[in-house]
Amino acid sequence: MVTATYALYADWNNDGDYGDAGEDISADWMQVVITRGFASPMARYPSVGRMTVVLRNAAQTYSPPTTAAARPRVPVRFTMTYGGTTKTLFDGHIESLRPTFGTQRERRAVMECVDRIADLDRFSGDVALQTNVWADDIITAVVAAVWTPDTTAYDQGVNQFPVSGDIHNGPRGGIGGGMFWQQNTQDIQAADKIADACIADWGRFFISGGGVPTYYNRHRMPLDTTSDITLDNTMTAMDYEMSDTEVHNFVEVTCHPRTVGETYEVLGRIEQGRPPMIDAGGTSVFDVRFRDPANNALHIAGLSMITPVATTDFTATSDEAGEGSDETANLSLSATLYGDHAEVTLANTAAYPVYLQHLQIRGIAVRTREPITVIAQDATSIAAYGKRKLTLDAALLASDVQAQALANYLLGYYKAPLHDVRGVSFFANRDATLMAAARDLELLQRVTLSEDQTGLDEEALFIYAARHEITPPGIHRVTLNLEQPYSIGGTVAVVDDAHVDGPEVVAY
Repeated sequence: MVTATYALYADWNNDGDYGDAGEDISADWMQVVITRGFASPMARYPSVGRMTVVLRNAAQTYSPPTTAAARPRVPVRFTMTYGGTTKTLFDGHIESLRPTFGTQRERRAVMECVDRIADLDRFSGDVALQTNVWADDIITAVVAAVWTPDTTAYDQGVNQFPVSGDIHNGPRGGIGGGMFWQQNTQDIQAADKIADACIADWGRFFISGGGVPTYYNRHRMPLDTTSDITLDNTMTAMDYEMSDTEVHNFVEVTCHPRTVGETYEVLGRIEQGRPPMIDAGGTSVFDVRFRDPANNALHIAGLSMITPVATTDFTATSDEAGEGSDETANLSLSATLYGDHAEVTLANTAAYPVYLQHLQIRGIAVRTREPITVIAQDATSIAAYGKRKLTLDAALLASDVQAQALANYLLGYYKAPLHDVRGVSFFANRDATLMAAARDLELLQRVTLSEDQTGLDEEALFIYAARHEITPPGIHRVTLNLEQPYSIGGTVAVVDDAHVDGPEVVAY
């Protein structure tokens, strides 16, 4: 039986390394289950990666009431070494600890861990409005707002977006576009901002087993011709299906044209019938929403905003009516300027109350125009399967040409049933090739699959979800869910200085 070496670490003092005393807890783990991946082949953004560890806990090392360091958010890492090469299978932090009760019982603890996708799912915060950016630029900015990764692996996006960060779709629960958000963009989770970029570019974002934020554009799978593992009737389990449930032959894509102003204007203001009072020595915070002066019901976004200037952008007086002495000089201002609103803090340095008569934010306005919805449909598929509609609200797309190209792409991909192979399991201990694959396999890598009974013959499929189950004495079972890639239908054209190199196809 082929075996590997595994190690489990907990950075109890959260100092960024696992070299301190007691941080190698490999002697305590009894079972490890790791699950990572996408909920379905169509998903553009992954589920939270999880690791469940069963631990020996006779010494109460993992009992929070007795061990101060045993707390959620402690960084953890699980590695696998085989053939002289060590790879990280999971990098994340503790979400919960559940020690069993009873001093005469099994005295174990279950440690539930999550990867950085959980942080992106929870984070609401500012990501500055950007212009003329690609999906990878947006993802870079969003991830950097949450944490600073040691390294990243981002393909360049395929579509360029004239504006990002001004509008967002609803929760990423459905790729077809939920309710359109009309709220501050900093309230949208970082995960949804990344999902918007992935949907508009039809790429995939995930966190690798080693904790690396990764983006693959839509060309990655169709152009990948190198198999990372070949399974030829070596599976211990497999569930194959070809179904019409994911057939989509009527595709609607909605884009949102924008216009960017050329001169500075007032993006938002506070002008109350009854001016806010700021107490003597007090501080007040105001949320200034950006709205179109021509139609206050319409939200707008802003570029190059100016921090409010005394007298020009804000004024205060000693009385509510605004007829008393000018007290603007007694206000100290600081502002955080977001893409669609500003948070302004005003501190009154006077020994008496003052009244805020006027507050405004100036900048370059970005306006969203009437959405445009384009359609792509296939009559042959509709005749065979009935009308199967896919609706996609691409918040970042501003061009109906790009929207139409995306609709055509999706129609070409989903107008006919595809292979869906789930639960493909193998025991890595069987041979050196499988053990090395268990160590190295990553999401969206290529698998060549053959299975006699189903008739799959050297089928090129890609991993969209993976599960590792490891139990002493080193039994390692890997289970994969596999999807069929988009077929370009030929060799992709190579554009050089002079020509398109031969009779190849041009891919969107």
